[in-house]
Amino acid sequence: MKRLVWEFLNTKYRNVVVYHQIFDLSDKLMEKFITDKGDGIVEFVRFHSGKDVRTRVNNFLVGDIMRYFDIDRFDVEIYVLEWCRHKSTNVIEM
Repeated sequence: MKRLVWEFLNTKYRNVVVYHQIFDLSDKLMEKFITDKGDGIVEFVRFHSGKDVRTRVNNFLVGDIMRYFDIDRFDVEIYVLEWCRHKSTNVIEM
């Protein structure tokens, strides 16, 4: 299923640059993935305490993926996050 979702994302974001922003704050590490057009794809937050992790994927993107594939929202979030980490070419540490 992961391969199918990645193919969908590769088609949807063909010819689009994905930027990877990393914010290492005092209490958490945030990763944001945005397109060169400024559209947010996914935001991942891991708290340094280790007690909480949050992932937020663009709702329109989640809806598109779930319309084509019969998978759980949690799986969508994982696949999109992994795809973004793989696809992003420019890492910007803040």
